[in-house]
Amino acid sequence: MLNSQFVNYKVEAWDTLQHLFKVKNINDHTLHFVAILAERLDLERFKQAVNLSADAFPLIRSSFNETQNKSYWEEKGYTVDDIVKILETSNTDKSVNEFICKEIDASNGPQLKIEIIRDDKNDTLCVLVNHMLCDAAGFKDYLYMLSDIYSNMDEKTYYLPAPMDNRKISQILKTFSVRDKLKIMFGKNDMFSLDPAKFELEGNISNPFIEIRTILKEHFRQIKAYAKKHGATVNDVILAAYMRVLFQIFNRVVTITCTMDMRKYLPNCRADGICNLCTNLTCNIGSEIGIDFEETLSKVKKAMDKEKSNIACIKSINLMEKFFDIFPYKLAKDIIKKRFSNPLIAFTNIGIIDKTRLTFGKIEIIEAYMTGSIKYSPYFQLAISTFNDQATLSINLYGTQSDRNTISFFLDKLVQELNNIM
Repeated sequence: MLNSQFVNYKVEAWDTLQHLFKVKNINDHTLHFVAILAERLDLERFKQAVNLSADAFPLIRSSFNETQNKSYWEEKGYTVDDIVKILETSNTDKSVNEFICKEIDASNGPQLKIEIIRDDKNDTLCVLVNHMLCDAAGFKDYLYMLSDIYSNMDEKTYYLPAPMDNRKISQILKTFSVRDKLKIMFGKNDMFSLDPAKFELEGNISNPFIEIRTILKEHFRQIKAYAKKHGATVNDVILAAYMRVLFQIFNRVVTITCTMDMRKYLPNCRADGICNLCTNLTCNIGSEIGIDFEETLSKVKKAMDKEKSNIACIKSINLMEKFFDIFPYKLAKDIIKKRFSNPLIAFTNIGIIDKTRLTFGKIEIIEAYMTGSIKYSPYFQLAISTFNDQATLSINLYGTQSDRNTISFFLDKLVQELNNIM
């Protein structure tokens, strides 16, 4: 049932950019989370928790509206029964795969969809959120809030942040000194120098899929130890393996665009609200891949250390917000639509899903992973998330079975490359 009185909320610049990615057929705007639980959730308690979370973050209950001259979020009063569904099944894997490939309907809402898939022993929690509302880090913030409410509802000691407090990109710039702001404004970065290499994908808009590979704890710990031994990060190691497999396919070094969370510039790495706060870095190691994995890793580490130290990566995203603050909506949107482009081959490290913060009472979470949006051909993105020292690699696409075979082959090669360093 919908409310008769609607409240409107501001659409921020990153919300619009995510919308344009869909309009430009780059990717849909849905993020995906799956958690396998050791037991069953208390359904009524869970629904109450979802309701309270939506009270704190009303964009969940909203629809995205756009006219020629403006856009806005309109609260529609969707109930928890519009958001949460229960499915009892004897084939959990099939049901999970079917649900997580669904897309959030931004124009009709709600912007959050949850399915609890229940078999005869336990529950699998599947959550979809509109990428326009938040990036992966913001999605994790929402999940932590939801689990905190569920776990502490009786004592009413759960923490409700202010998800609507400040969703603007400018909160990042406020943390810098005047001198650093000038460096950002006049600095240079090559986030628009996109590599033309692309996979020959057929594409099929009626067939979304998420192809996954799991790196088990023992192997992932070995990767972490290997990274530490070489003074690198796990991110560097995965990128090096990614580059080496791409080199085998394209017979040259491919420059990879990587997503970076700008929250690292904020106190305690915490944003004021649930939002999108990411930008891109470019991993360009030159024309030589290196004679072995260690040499590739050294090149990747050097390139990424340089990129991460360059605060000018904030410039383009900050300018995007200023366009929407200064110019009429249609003009700003047209400028951004024309100017911003997406890499054909990309990488995103969703990072660690914190086991200590994602708890539903005393119910143990056996496995959990998160994936990014689903790409349209020819766009190709590798994502990685980790939970309890187990990593999940994923590539998402609207594509044919032939495309899925291509992606499956690629992920197998990537895992083998990581196996080879042990």
